Amino acid sequence: MPVTRYPVTIDGATTHIGAAGELAIALDVLQGQRDRKVLEQLRLYLADIMGGPHGFARTLTSLSPDDQIFLIEAIGARLAGVIREARFLRDIFATMAVVAVEQKMLATLGGAGLRALIHTAEELSEILEWLYGECDQQAIELIGTPHLRNIVRHASDLAVVLHALDANGQRDVLDRLGWARVAELVRDGVDLALILRALPAELSAQLLGELTRERLLALIGNARDWEYLWRRLEPAEAKLLAEKLGATDAA
Repeated sequence: MPVTRYPVTIDGATTHIGAAGELAIALDVLQGQRDRKVLEQLRLYLADIMGGPHGFARTLTSLSPDDQIFLIEAIGARLAGVIREARFLRDIFATMAVVAVEQKMLATLGGAGLRALIHTAEELSEILEWLYGECDQQAIELIGTPHLRNIVRHASDLAVVLHALDANGQRDVLDRLGWARVAELVRDGVDLALILRALPAELSAQLLGELTRERLLALIGNARDWEYLWRRLEPAEAKLLAEKLGATDAA
């Protein structure tokens, strides 16, 4: 299929660009001096020129943060279609180091775009790992509580998401899921260990508060589960659990 090329004129010289590779070469030649003029002339066609996630990523790396924001805005509602999959969004975020650009990327994708890309807790976690400042909470807010509940179905799902967040982000996720629902995800001592290992003592205490002594005894129903759990607890968490169970030590 023939590639449609669009004219760009800089200092009286005109060239035609139809693919991200060609655009990246043109931007490299200009060395940042006329990047915005190029992008402005191609604005209506940038989503088509990108071709997909690799072209988009290559173009981003050729631009200053301000021009990255311009590119993202120009692609607009087609951004999720250009990125295609959560793994490509993760890789793109991994190349960024400017909060304002990440914020613009998230805002432009919006909730619908993020939900179209992110289908599992692991995908969400991998993206959160590369977000700076409060961008992780922005992502959770945009994804929305219903979708978050859909992808966090097991204790292992919750643990992988929690590990990617700071304490404030963890509390936000737990509040959105609902503490009663979080407690329901815990099916045995292994599940409990997975979640407690991801949490600071304050949030661990709140989770343990949702579990009665009887429920805990039922969850940690055998010596192997007990050993697995105990070896993975922080001292403060072990103390809380022992007090909850009415025990004085692991024995």
